[in-house]
Amino acid sequence: MFVRVVTFKSKEGKEERVRKLGRETLVPINKEAGSVHVYFLEPHADNNSFGVVSVWKEQETLETMKNSERYRALIQELAPLVESLIDTVYVSG
Repeated sequence: MFVRVVTFKSKEGKEERVRKLGRETLVPINKEAGSVHVYFLEPHADNNSFGVVSVWKEQETLETMKNSERYRALIQELAPLVESLIDTVYVSG
């Protein structure tokens, strides 16, 4: 299994737009691409930190999703709303 963990901070005042894109677009893209599980994580307190955790059976399926036109369009839409992002893939034995 491959676990992708993405953490990012939205720009000030852009939290609601990021939240909407995460819930309504990002989660469905991952599910439709074959993610076993996907979790969109929202700020708990008064901060602008978000996260996405997705679990994949095969790395190839994950890479196909990341290279899809729909995902790339979403990333372009999110780019001006986000100030920092960390994207890491882990292997689960």
